Amino acid sequence: MTGYDQKKLENKWQKKWQEMKIYHFNFDSKKKPYSIDVPPRYASGPLHAGHAVHYTHIDFAARYKRMRGFEVFFPLCFDVNGIPIEERVERQLGITRKDIDRHKFTKMCSEFANKNIKTMTNQFIMLGESMDPSIYYQTDAEYYRRLTQISFIELYDKNLIYKGEFPVNWCPRCMTAMADAEVVYIDRTTKLNTIKFYFKDPPSEQILKYHNIGKDSKGFYAEIATTRPEMLPSCQIVAVHPNDERAPWLVGQILVVPIFNKEVKIVEDEAVDPDFGSGIVMICTIGDKEDLNWVFKYKLPIEMSIDEEGCMTDICGIYKGMKIVDARKKIIEDLKKNDLLLKSEPLDQNVGACWRCKTPVEYVNAEQWFLKTTDFKEMVLEKSDEMAWYPEFMKIRLEEWVNSLEWDWVISRQRYFATPIPLWECEKCAEVVLAKKEDCYIDPTIDKPSVSKCPRCGGKLIGCEDVFDTWMDSSISPLYNTFWHRDWDKFKKLYPMSVRPQAHDIIRTWAFYTILRCTLLTDEKPFEDIMMGGFILSEDGTPMHASLGNVIDPLQIIDEYGSDSFRCYAASCALGEDNPFRRKDVIRGTKLLRKIWNVQQFIINILKDGKPNKTELIDIDKWILTKYSKLVKKCTKQMDTYDYSQTMKDVEYFLWHELADHYLEMIKKSIYENKNIETESIKYTLYTLGLGTLKLFAVFLPHLTEEIYQNFYKKFEGDISIHLSAWPEGIDSYTEKEKSGEAVKNCISQVRSWKSEQGIALNSRVEAVATYSSKNNIKMIKPSSSIIISTLNYPKDHEFKEGKPDVEEKITKLKPVYSKIGPSLKKNAQEIIKNVRINQDEIIKKIENKGDIALSEIHPTGSKNEFLIKDGYFQIEKEVKVKGKKDSKIITFDDFYLEIKN
Repeated sequence: MTGYDQKKLENKWQKKWQEMKIYHFNFDSKKKPYSIDVPPRYASGPLHAGHAVHYTHIDFAARYKRMRGFEVFFPLCFDVNGIPIEERVERQLGITRKDIDRHKFTKMCSEFANKNIKTMTNQFIMLGESMDPSIYYQTDAEYYRRLTQISFIELYDKNLIYKGEFPVNWCPRCMTAMADAEVVYIDRTTKLNTIKFYFKDPPSEQILKYHNIGKDSKGFYAEIATTRPEMLPSCQIVAVHPNDERAPWLVGQILVVPIFNKEVKIVEDEAVDPDFGSGIVMICTIGDKEDLNWVFKYKLPIEMSIDEEGCMTDICGIYKGMKIVDARKKIIEDLKKNDLLLKSEPLDQNVGACWRCKTPVEYVNAEQWFLKTTDFKEMVLEKSDEMAWYPEFMKIRLEEWVNSLEWDWVISRQRYFATPIPLWECEKCAEVVLAKKEDCYIDPTIDKPSVSKCPRCGGKLIGCEDVFDTWMDSSISPLYNTFWHRDWDKFKKLYPMSVRPQAHDIIRTWAFYTILRCTLLTDEKPFEDIMMGGFILSEDGTPMHASLGNVIDPLQIIDEYGSDSFRCYAASCALGEDNPFRRKDVIRGTKLLRKIWNVQQFIINILKDGKPNKTELIDIDKWILTKYSKLVKKCTKQMDTYDYSQTMKDVEYFLWHELADHYLEMIKKSIYENKNIETESIKYTLYTLGLGTLKLFAVFLPHLTEEIYQNFYKKFEGDISIHLSAWPEGIDSYTEKEKSGEAVKNCISQVRSWKSEQGIALNSRVEAVATYSSKNNIKMIKPSSSIIISTLNYPKDHEFKEGKPDVEEKITKLKPVYSKIGPSLKKNAQEIIKNVRINQDEIIKKIENKGDIALSEIHPTGSKNEFLIKDGYFQIEKEVKVKGKKDSKIITFDDFYLEIKN
């Protein structure tokens, strides 16, 4: 092979793979399809390290399944809808979408997204992702949006869609409705304001004996604490807990809302938290979800304090038109001025916010389109049970979300850059006219309906200006990928899809909505497996966000270390777990690549005469091939369950230790000395291990493995790429030789370790006379005696003898075991070590006479039931000599003795 240049070979193979089109899905293939419902990457900006790891995990699955003989469907795709892109364009241009023409604005959004798509496509190539551009899609394309509209029409025809006026989650920054699943919860510090609510009619003086009831020159008042004084204009009732001692005095009384002079009744309700604030709560329309529950319970009128733009409404009097924050500040000032504010204290709270811009969510009463959801909770859970979840515990998150659902999914949005809702409404009678499925894709703000006037009353039809929630597009990805309503033969072949890979934070959105919608439309689950990725955190363990300035650019890492090194780090991240970015694992990847290269160079140099034929195998080869076979079976099982991190650890360990540290060291001399049957056996084994380990690594390290394969193995194997070759299979196992191989390995490795400790060069001659061990051990290692003798550079007449040599043993030193002494003896540890060192000769004599010595004889605090040697506090070092032989000594190892000439 030519010299090793990682960057050069990565660039070379990235170009060649595209030219060869080896990752293109063949619809005519007889192979079983393995289809991946790839998360379309959102086109709002380039990839960071977290995205890169997530998509690399998906690539592991694609590459593995190709090698297992599947026809892999792995589309390159992008999500190009929704508010985040609108937001970026608005910020970039310093405008809002309402400042310019609707269609001009959406065109600007598309142009912005397409620039990012070009950047990210290049990033995917540089990461070595084996995506297929021949089945490319992006969700803002008419061919995709067409299916979103058709799916809506079919659900409408099934009576599963309805329009209703309902209080919905609303983002005043994005000015649109939101589903519950789009609400995230953020921590913030606010003020808890305790305000006077005066009684309309004076109560009994006895009420003053209770807490948070007061009286001043204006009359009797109840103290009510709130974090939202801007909601005072829409206060409807006041409530206390029925077990509150004040309840008999308060329930039925009328209070006057401060500043706004509105009269509200006090009721009792078990949902009131008696420990929050004063234990008396104002119920407004609508401050939070609890308010909303009370609104329905008490059938309260819905008077809104806050409008869609986050401004105060007409009912707010002098505060009308103010932004929420400004109104809150001014109302607090006016409460103080009128002696209505008793106190204002800091309060930590957790509030619902928009998942996109993190603006606190409001409730707005608005007409919206809904998909029936709560009726199908059991259906979603049943379909979820039919899927295999990896890791399995992630399914609990879906179950908890489904069980918590209280309202249907609001699917309409008051934005521009998304799929239009395909209908027109009569301006007189509100009759709905749907688009025809065969006419989709349509835009009702431009296109005319199929009828010229309302079929019910003859009125004018107005095109719907609302668009779909972006999850309405994303949740049909399995339908688009499987050619639903495009090619029914392909749909039957591909649906349900094989796997949905996704991040765990969107279980309640993408996973839930996909299972819901696809099942409603097909009566089947959308995929067989669901694979949950975790987050990649910054190096200090904090979440990675551009706003925090801690985003790691994967291209910078690739430029410094190479793509395969980055992929090595990705392989170290276990599925479903959050992992901090670890540069050391990228560097470890670089070292691993160099090791693979060097091991393969050694193997290829030995095999320069060509691919060896299978021959009679020597014991040491049967041992390593059995280890390899077990590795393949274990890795196959792990890869089938998406356990990439353990597979990578196992293959890496085998390469470094079993193959390089042990087997290659065992056979080096034999192969160079060219010993007939041993040489042929070793060559066959080297070819099998060389190609096999290369294939096991190919999933993770595609560039390096392709380079090595093309330079040597391809001419014997015939496959045009290692990535289209077959995954290794477990070969014949010689389990009866596994123990003997381990015995040989231990015999060699222990002597090599001893040489290293003694400062003896590993290839130096050792005048070893004989190896002594048990009968069983000698029986196991003797067939490989020539390997042991040549590897350890023993004399050719070295003997292997059963039993223990007749020796004289003399204790020369007592060595402290710090890992035992420190934790067990704590503050007395150093004193005991000192006592043993000072009195070592005397203690050794006692050990030789009695076999051990109690700690109590070493130190006054020591236990008489614990012993120096037996309990592992000290180790014995011995000098061992053969009786009657002055010219030799014995080195003692775990399983054997080695006699060496002095």
